[in-house]
Amino acid sequence: MLRSFLVSFLFIASYQLSAQNSNESVLEEAITVQFSGLSIPATLRQIDKLSDVKFSYNSNIVPRDIKITNAYFNTSIRTILTEILGEANLYFREVSGTVIILKRVYSERKIVGQVLDDVTKEPLQYVNVFIERSTFGAATDINGDFQIENIPDIGFNLVVSYVGYKTKVIPFNYRQDVENSKYIIEMKIDPVVLESIQVVGKARKRFKRDERKLLKRFTTEFLGRSENAKNCVIENPEVLNFEILDDDNYRVTADAILYVQNRALGYRIGYLLEEFRFENGLKLNIGSAKFQELEVKSRKRYTKWEIARDKAYNGSVQHFLNAMITNSLEKEGFELNLVQYDSVTSEYTTPLNPPPANEILTLNKTDQEYLYTLHANSDVEVTYKGEYEESAYKKLYRSTSKSGNYKYTDKKVKTSIALTETQNLSSYQVFGVDVTDVDLFQKSIIFFLEDDTPVGFPGQFKNPRDMLFGGWWRWGAFSDWLPLNYKPD
Repeated sequence: MLRSFLVSFLFIASYQLSAQNSNESVLEEAITVQFSGLSIPATLRQIDKLSDVKFSYNSNIVPRDIKITNAYFNTSIRTILTEILGEANLYFREVSGTVIILKRVYSERKIVGQVLDDVTKEPLQYVNVFIERSTFGAATDINGDFQIENIPDIGFNLVVSYVGYKTKVIPFNYRQDVENSKYIIEMKIDPVVLESIQVVGKARKRFKRDERKLLKRFTTEFLGRSENAKNCVIENPEVLNFEILDDDNYRVTADAILYVQNRALGYRIGYLLEEFRFENGLKLNIGSAKFQELEVKSRKRYTKWEIARDKAYNGSVQHFLNAMITNSLEKEGFELNLVQYDSVTSEYTTPLNPPPANEILTLNKTDQEYLYTLHANSDVEVTYKGEYEESAYKKLYRSTSKSGNYKYTDKKVKTSIALTETQNLSSYQVFGVDVTDVDLFQKSIIFFLEDDTPVGFPGQFKNPRDMLFGGWWRWGAFSDWLPLNYKPD
């Protein structure tokens, strides 16, 4: 038995080492170089000579009239390329050690409209109009008119928000939806919201003792517990309303837009919080987000944001659904397994030999572009093999089961996965070796409340009330959110 365990343990160690080596990017190589009025192709040739980087690009997209004059001392190739290519509207992507240079293409797609009071038909000024969970948005002018340009080819919800009025959410799925049309949007007064705003406006809201405790809990559960969460600030908590459901459960709503500054990822997010509910260890978060990039004070800071954004995207719900849509789960590093409830141990477990991914989850096209239907036969475990758990996550969620099998367990919702060489459930007994520090892949669980749920492109669950998350995806929460139009380099 001990021999078997040692074999398994060595397998894991060797696997981790190889995975870590394969994840080392040529873009992180640091070089010292000086460019004196060189064209971009010439700078690329010089970087090629000084490093292990190989470039691939269409010479027609790289301008030769832009001259680069700059010096870099012990600087990563990623940082250098970000600076010199940005001037030419180019970006880069690394594929198997080769850096591919591409041209940024901006869409000519736009939406034009006017916002009116539904009774008086008078135009409403300074109305927030934005594409849900994106960086695209505008405010209406004195005539109630707005225009949002350069919309990418995605399906989206147009959110219209104005103080004292009911928020409107308008779905757009087809390209023709936004062409050659001016949309007239009529808003209805919300008496309940208007009254609450008038009350709050008389004096700055003061939280009671119980509400201050709930605010602290809410901040942790809403923003998450990841490293990114430590660099997030809720700017206006006074707009929040708290409702105690029982001793451990609560509900939160908001009278106005909740603003969160995410200094880790470089966004200020305006969030129309419809409902946040924490109940029986699980949380439900319903709302619409508008992203605005924070002011860039240095190239170094922006490079840090880019790296942090890529890390937040990798293994995220957004990444997972995009991989589902493009039929590239395995290529993108995802594995699926069934999740089954064991009434004897009161734990959720996964079978040793799961069926193929397309038998666990199926994604079907609808008659609307950018819109799909996801069918689930059970709750699902999602493993992302591109990243390991953070150390803080391990401390909070790992445990050892009564049977002696090593597992990590989400103590709130009792989800658990045991350790094997493939990091799936096993009856493997662990004796004499402490494996609490062994790195495990990021694992998340989707608890489906509906068998079929709509999915939009880019990756988003259109009805957030149709599922709940456990494991890694619950860990990061709001602090790891990215705009849906975000594309990793």
